[in-house]
Amino acid sequence: MTATFLRARHAVAFAGAVLALASLAHASEQDDGTLGKVVELNKKALALYEALDMEGAAASLGQALELCANAKLDSHPTAARTHIHLGVVYVSGLKNREQGLAEFRKALAIDAKIKITKSLVNPEVQQAFAEAQAAATVPMVGARPLPFPTGQEAATRTTPAEGMDYEIKHPVVTRATRKQAIAIKAQVPPGLGAAKVMLAYRAEDGDEFLARDMVPVKNAASWFHAEIPVEATQGKTVAYYIEAQNADDQALVHSGSPEEPHRIALALEIAPEEKAVTPVSQAAKDTVDGPAGLWFVLAVGGGGGYYKGSPEMNPEDTGSPAKAIHVSGFGLAQLMHLAPEIGYFHSDHLVLSAQGRFQFVTGAQDVHLGEKTYQPAKMAFAGLVKATWLMGNPRKKLQLFLSAQAGAGQIRQSLTTPASANLTGCGGGPTCKDTAAGGMGLAGLGAGFTYKMNEAVRAYAAINVLAGVPNVMLEADLNVGLAITR
Repeated sequence: MTATFLRARHAVAFAGAVLALASLAHASEQDDGTLGKVVELNKKALALYEALDMEGAAASLGQALELCANAKLDSHPTAARTHIHLGVVYVSGLKNREQGLAEFRKALAIDAKIKITKSLVNPEVQQAFAEAQAAATVPMVGARPLPFPTGQEAATRTTPAEGMDYEIKHPVVTRATRKQAIAIKAQVPPGLGAAKVMLAYRAEDGDEFLARDMVPVKNAASWFHAEIPVEATQGKTVAYYIEAQNADDQALVHSGSPEEPHRIALALEIAPEEKAVTPVSQAAKDTVDGPAGLWFVLAVGGGGGYYKGSPEMNPEDTGSPAKAIHVSGFGLAQLMHLAPEIGYFHSDHLVLSAQGRFQFVTGAQDVHLGEKTYQPAKMAFAGLVKATWLMGNPRKKLQLFLSAQAGAGQIRQSLTTPASANLTGCGGGPTCKDTAAGGMGLAGLGAGFTYKMNEAVRAYAAINVLAGVPNVMLEADLNVGLAITR
């Protein structure tokens, strides 16, 4: 299935699901604002689902459910619809059917009559939802408030009540940074009677799981946290699971298991938004995480710098014998130049491209020798190949970059001939407005930034410093414009 087809299918799904969310928006207006935030997170998740960003969609929906939990809105229809959306993302996007079934069951526990939004239905989702409906005979933890045992019952209970399905609520970590500790958190049902919560982890080259106690999170009832230590994150993966135990060290409930643990892929660098709360299939990872393709910049600029050589229109004076005129100093590259650039993303951070520099030259005077009139050059052309390194998180609005470029062509700067030169063809004055040309070989460095205006268009600004040989010139340009990425 091609990415184009997937985008078309998800675009239709997005439109229909947003219409379904409209019915929730009215209810949110009568709330303290929490439901409104939940609805907006659902809309954001559906937009990410449309764009095939399944990890981002799952993260937004997980945040929405956390808001519901904190506001005691676990049983609200908006929470049920959020579970439905998350189930669709799991089943259709991340190819994790088991997690998708769990989300569908939670939605059905809140509203037994809830249906999948028609625009999100496909055979895969429909089959999973039908299975969840068939198994929806017991309320799921997280869909309804947990019962809190009291008195003697609370003191003696060490196992879940018969007929009640308890589970650990845990935002699963699937990606993290190598050689750094990884924070793990989990919520254990307070009615479970757990005496302790344990985090077990195993390094990539480890033979067995090592365990450490998870400690309560301050001001967050029934939440616990611990870290997978740096020593276990030296490889490409690390496995872990969470287990709640009674006072006799017997397992009550767990998230993951020694046989089927959660697995974290460890990368040298990872953006904060990419620390996903959901497992990722390889097919979805290949579709979602690929870098942008096209890089196109249209910029306009100006600059100036140092030149050394002979004036182009007046290389010699008109004395007898004629003498070569040698000049050096600082001049402007008048009037302006265009700097179009086209390339592609070799990775999320590296762009390889070709850039043109088309300069419009003004300010130089005509030279009159006898009956002939000589006009100065009106343009200068150069072509460069570039490598641009985009720093930081590619999803942030502001992104800095560095570049290196090399190529061939000319750059022209304005100059005034020395008064000591004997010139007669430029008018009545002792000096003449002329140009110096630098190049033909060009090389330099640059730095700048882009600012995201939308998913495809960024504002662009850069300073480039170019050196020219054998005609010596050092040119500093400021370019501003738009960068388009696809």
